[in-house]
Parts: sequence; structure tokens; C-alpha cells
Amino acid sequence: MDDDEKYRDINSLLNRLTKEVSYEGGVYRLDEIFGKQLVKLGITKHQASKILDIDPKTLDSVILGEAKKIDFITIQKLSYFLDISADTLISTYMDLVNNTHDESIMQAKKRSFLITHFNLPSLKKIGFIDSINDFEEIEKRVNTFFGYNDVFEHKNHKLNAAFSSTNRQTNSENLMFWYAAARQSLAKTPNPFKYDREKLKSYFPEIRWHSMNVQRGLVSVANSLYKLGVTLIIIPKFTPDFHFRGATLDYNGTPCIVLTKYTKFYATMWFALIHELFHVLYDWDKIMGTGYHLSEEDRSEDPNEKDADKFARQYLFPDEKMNMVKNRIHDAGFIVEYAERNHVHPSLIYTFYCWDFGGDRTYAQFYKYMTPDFSTVLTSFHDYDFAKFVPISEVSKIRNRQLFK
Repeated sequence: MDDDEKYRDINSLLNRLTKEVSYEGGVYRLDEIFGKQLVKLGITKHQASKILDIDPKTLDSVILGEAKKIDFITIQKLSYFLDISADTLISTYMDLVNNTHDESIMQAKKRSFLITHFNLPSLKKIGFIDSINDFEEIEKRVNTFFGYNDVFEHKNHKLNAAFSSTNRQTNSENLMFWYAAARQSLAKTPNPFKYDREKLKSYFPEIRWHSMNVQRGLVSVANSLYKLGVTLIIIPKFTPDFHFRGATLDYNGTPCIVLTKYTKFYATMWFALIHELFHVLYDWDKIMGTGYHLSEEDRSEDPNEKDADKFARQYLFPDEKMNMVKNRIHDAGFIVEYAERNHVHPSLIYTFYCWDFGGDRTYAQFYKYMTPDFSTVLTSFHDYDFAKFVPISEVSKIRNRQLFK
């Protein structure tokens, strides 16, 4: 740096430090900075526009923060003229523009948030929205459904990177929507009972036989768990790419289990419930630290998930009993009788047999007729259709009144 450049830099720095400008409403007045420079240089605004080679009307719109477009060449010219760095000028101008065009900028900010945090094509596919381009209606629907005062409240339900990475099967925005629905629903479902682990362990032997009552069994279990300080709700799945069967959440220090109709199999609902109860019993301290545990299909190789799966399987129908019936699996009368004697619904035996030996295709071909229609179970939990667009607060109110007495 030569001496001339050195002194120009020193003078520029001192000028910036000693420059007096107004600060109104948190925004530096660019027009006042410009006016002071005109006085200092002893020139008119018209002369300044000539010097800068900027049209006078354009120059006015820029220094007043009214210009909707401004190029970097203009920024650089003004930087030299006002003797302030381009970074400082841009920062000052951004503050001014944010104040001048607040409504327009907020609209763009909300639209950007909507396309970033919601999978709009998926929402249209399930009937939650009618158009992916009507952002005003989308914002209205989101706020009404979740009970938000502002759409930005949705970011409070952001999941950590472990469940938001792109290599997972379930779209992260759809998972966040499901998770937000669960959290907002639980917010409308206060549980006055304190979680009692020892009482839950004592109640555990009773859970399995409730599977025999397709219409009311899960409802009875939910009511009993509620009184033990564990809240059980059901949130519908999203689309075919939704691969989460359930979750255990910490809500205000109490365990909350959220299930979804993950498959068409009745047994899967019970399996998912026992799986999540394993996490309540043995991972509650960890869940309280993170806020949630999500049970995803492609995490079955996780040691902790394998333990929960094994626990659920052995609790509902252990290996030794399967070994006793597998050679007579085609004898429906025997299986039904054996299931009754062991306090479990026969469809669980058939489903577990297929998991062990044949896969779901075998079940579909030979044993599908044995799985019950459990749609009324979901009705009892007031599982909802996203397309019908009933706000979570209304769904929760009806469910709480009828389910958690």
C-alpha cells in the first residue's frame, strides 16, 4: 500500500467513525447520510446524480429505500461517493428496505418458509391443500389446522439432523408435519396423572389379552395407561413413503406414545404399542433428554430398536409358543383355540408366523382373511382424514372427552 492509498484509507476510516447519522426505529437513514455528504462536498443532488451517472428518480428511490431492485454497480458507486464500505452500505440499505417494504418482504419470507418446511405436493396429494401455489390459503390452512398464531411456530417442531437427513426413507417435511400434529395434539391432551413406572410394570401382564377385543381393547389399554401417566394417541400416516410406526415423546415430563396405522395388519398396532412401552420403561431418561424417540422401519438394525422389537415379539407371542403351533398353522380351528387359551388375538400368531417364515406375501395369500377390520379402533381414537381438514384442537377435544375419562 503506497502512502496516498494509506492516507485515503485512514481518512475513510476516520470519516466513518465520526459521521453523525440519525437512527430512527432501528434503521439508519440513508437519505440523511447522503444529504450530509452533499453538504460536505458542496454540491446539489442533481450534480451528484451526474457524478454517479444515476437517473435522479432512481437515485431518490435508492436513498429512500423505495427501490425494488438495485444492482451491485449502483451499490459500488454509492460506496465510493459516501465514502463508506460496500458492506456497510449494503447492511444499512437492507435495514432501510426491510423497514420500507416490511409487508412485501414478510410475504416472501412466509412463502419461503412454507416451501422449505412443508412438502406441498404431498399435502396436495392427501387433500390437505387444493393448490401448491395459493400461498395465502396454504398459510391459512396450516395455521388453522395446527392452531398456530403464526406459521413460523411450525419451526418449534423441527427434528434434529438424525431424523431429517435425506437418506432416510420418509420425507423429512412430512415427518415434521406428522410430529407437529402429534405435539399439537398432545398440547390439547393434558394428563393430570404422574407417570408411575412400577405401576406400569405391574399392569403390563394385562395388556396382551386386550388384543382379543378388536373393537374396544386398545381403547381400554389407552384409558388405563392414561391413569398411569402415559398418554396414548393415534396420528394418521401421511403417504406411502411414510415409514414411521410410532414414537415416544416427552411432553411436560410425562411419556406420550403416538402410533400410526403403519400397515394393514392388526398385529402391527399391538406390536408398535409394546415396542414403544419398552422405550417408556427402559429409555425414559434418555427420551427426556432428547424430547422424543421415533421408531422407523429402516432403523431395525439399531441395537436398541432390536431390543425393543424382541421384547414386543416375545411378550405378545414368544418363540417357544410359535414352535408349538407352526406345524399346525393351516389348522385355523386349532390356531383360534390356542390363541384364546394364550390370551392373544389369532391374527397376531399368523402375522408373526409370516414374519418368521414366509413374509407378508404369504400372509396376503393364505391368512389375510384372519386379520380383523380395525377401522373402528381408529375411529375411537378419532384418527382423522387430512382431506376433511378438521383442526387438531377439535379432534383432540372429542377424543379426550370419549377416550380419557
